[in-house]
Amino acid sequence: MISLNKIFYGLFILMLIVGVYTYQLMWFQSSDELITLLFALLCILDILSNKNHQRYKGLFVIIGVMTFYLLYSLFALSYNTPYAILYDFFIQLKPFIAFYVAYSIGVGFNGSQKLFLKKLSLSLSVIMLIIVLSGFGKEFFVHVAYYGIISTLLFLIYYYCSYQNMSRTDTVIMLCILMVGFLSTRSKFYGFFVFAVYILFLYKPGILSRIRLKQWIMICLVFCAVLYVAWGKIDYYFISSGFLLGEEEMNYSFARAALYVQAPQVLKDHLFLGSGLASYATYSSGEVGYSHVYGLYDLDRVWGLLEGDCPFVSDTFFPELVQFGIVGIVLFFYFWVWVYKKIKPTEATVESIHLYKIGVLILAFVFIESVAGSAFLQGGGIVAMILLGLVVRDISRIKEKQQFRLSNE
Repeated sequence: MISLNKIFYGLFILMLIVGVYTYQLMWFQSSDELITLLFALLCILDILSNKNHQRYKGLFVIIGVMTFYLLYSLFALSYNTPYAILYDFFIQLKPFIAFYVAYSIGVGFNGSQKLFLKKLSLSLSVIMLIIVLSGFGKEFFVHVAYYGIISTLLFLIYYYCSYQNMSRTDTVIMLCILMVGFLSTRSKFYGFFVFAVYILFLYKPGILSRIRLKQWIMICLVFCAVLYVAWGKIDYYFISSGFLLGEEEMNYSFARAALYVQAPQVLKDHLFLGSGLASYATYSSGEVGYSHVYGLYDLDRVWGLLEGDCPFVSDTFFPELVQFGIVGIVLFFYFWVWVYKKIKPTEATVESIHLYKIGVLILAFVFIESVAGSAFLQGGGIVAMILLGLVVRDISRIKEKQQFRLSNE
């Protein structure tokens, strides 16, 4: 009999190593797409063998919404080639497939698997530290930003695999794994690190409901610290680029910033349903096929966004939401509100609080990374969304047990 648990576990490790850790070394640059497709096939196998399609209602809804946008992009707009639009359709679905396969399939990691993942996370972190300090970091990982992404993911995996029996040693190891990310010298990682330290050591359940002057001061200090370490990116994307200064002062030498600058105008012109798939700020809109939208808004003369030479076309995530218009943006953020409500515990048990912290840290990673990166749609985002799906499922089970206990008292 096929074990869905073992297949899920094997695919998770494969995604971590092949889709994230060694991704830049692979000659096959679609490994994360292929592994995500295998996760989707695992969902189909689960539905056919266990007849539990009801668990996947959320995924069916998202596929339905994306299919509507696929048809809308192909027949109502056609800003790009059909192949590029189809490619973007799958890319946009990847993180949601990852989330729902973990949330809905009903399998997870057992004790021995979690122990191995903890050892693997620590080993990969040490290996990365040695590679970077030896001067071969860029040869192995290509860009320093991956140091921060990989360290964050290994930290989150270690935390998730330890939350049921957290020790001081585990806390120290987790922090050491995360601190390797400082080698990335990226302000977005510094911001995440400050937030992670606050969540791990200073946050307490219900702090916002009984907040006092002392807590307000602490929250303000944490916010100022995150703002300070991230100021370089804030200035780059929203001030120096001209986003806050007016169109006449825009600096179109900043490709990623230019995508932010023109995003409001693209959204204004395609307000309700957006500019369509493969049209703006995505890999498919530049590298797979070149979107006509860039010519309409003079972005085809920006270095890094030129036709045939657009390496920075997908180096940010949030601007691409204009592809989906107000309707898509509302649905996108509704999903995250739903997730947050799911991870918010009803009772302050040790396990539920740890799961809540892991979930909040994953949300912070996704949103911080999405300001100046597209990891959400890549292997790093797939691993994060799988963990988030496991967290939501575990908290849901805890809540069900609590409700069952209360109903029998």
